[in-house]
Amino acid sequence: MTTISFGKALESVDDIESTMKRQSVAPHLTDEQLECLRRCARGISLRFEASENVDALVAGGYVKEGVARVVTVTAKGLKYLQTHAS
Repeated sequence: MTTISFGKALESVDDIESTMKRQSVAPHLTDEQLECLRRCARGISLRFEASENVDALVAGGYVKEGVARVVTVTAKGLKYLQTHAS
């Protein structure tokens, strides 16, 4: 018969929740993704960018995809740019 100890697991629930909240508030974009977001915010087309970068921005809610994969920066994207200005 196998026994399972829950004591340690229960203590770490708070740590996991804290980490999840931080990640949902400010997920980290790669340097390439951040540069794509900056170009998009300046009105530069992302048409020739790596699709993985554009897909990540769309999935993260930083840009909204329209017809023919034309993307526009969302309010979330603008806020991310403001907090990660260089």
